[in-house]
Amino acid sequence: MLRTSVAVDDTLLEEMLAADNWPFERLDDNFLSDGFTTEKEQFRFFVRLTENWVYLTIIPFVTLPDEEHRLLEVFRRLLELNREITLAKFAIDKRDVVLTVELPTESLQPSQFKDGLDALSFYANKHHAELVELSTLFS
Repeated sequence: MLRTSVAVDDTLLEEMLAADNWPFERLDDNFLSDGFTTEKEQFRFFVRLTENWVYLTIIPFVTLPDEEHRLLEVFRRLLELNREITLAKFAIDKRDVVLTVELPTESLQPSQFKDGLDALSFYANKHHAELVELSTLFS
């Protein structure tokens, strides 16, 4: 039986992933890895647990372009998307666009964890092709 209203730890994260049929592998003490396939792409994501947060992250989501004018278009679109979407956000890590969901560990319910996973997969499916196209178009 899935626990509720307890401190989030590695075991609870594994229980929540298993309860929603998400296969996973442990990478180290702080990271779990999983993947999902949308109607368009296959993605690998990571689950990281800290004292106060659970991070669900697709990295890399898209690689940033080298051309400055193209880079500005991608940045502009990422800002627009961050204004439009809920629960998830786009960020930059070096030359990669990251799609992430951050959930507070305090009183985290399994339904909230599921909502985070659903948001990650929904927005990955919805915005990946557009951001790849913006990053790779030639002018």
